[in-house]
Amino acid sequence: MEKSKLGISIALFAALMFLTGHLNVIVMVLVAGYILLREENAYLKKTAVGTIVLYLAFAALSLCIGLLSNVFSFFNFGNWMYEYVYSAYKVTNSFFSSLNTLVGIAEKIVFGLLALFALLGKEVKIPVIDKFLEKHF
Repeated sequence: MEKSKLGISIALFAALMFLTGHLNVIVMVLVAGYILLREENAYLKKTAVGTIVLYLAFAALSLCIGLLSNVFSFFNFGNWMYEYVYSAYKVTNSFFSSLNTLVGIAEKIVFGLLALFALLGKEVKIPVIDKFLEKHF
């Protein structure tokens, strides 16, 4: 089994990279920076960049949902005194809140599964991320 410069296996290091992807952004960036600057394994470097891209994709999705929620809130604010409009506001606010929660749950599941597959030594292909990595990495 191939080892990293830190002495841990490449599979464990890749799994740790995926786990830091949803635990703490600062730690994820620090670990990715170390991998990109110090490690020589191409799979590990691809995993580091892929984790950051995947994190940014989930962050962008969550940002878009929040933006849509704010747009709907803005248009409903002036009409809060009318019962049917207020009811529609509650429904849209609840919908976007639930959607954002589902994105957060999906993010944790995806990063957890990717960490598990990396630990088992299996490479998972995510077509959109892989195309981006092939184009820019």
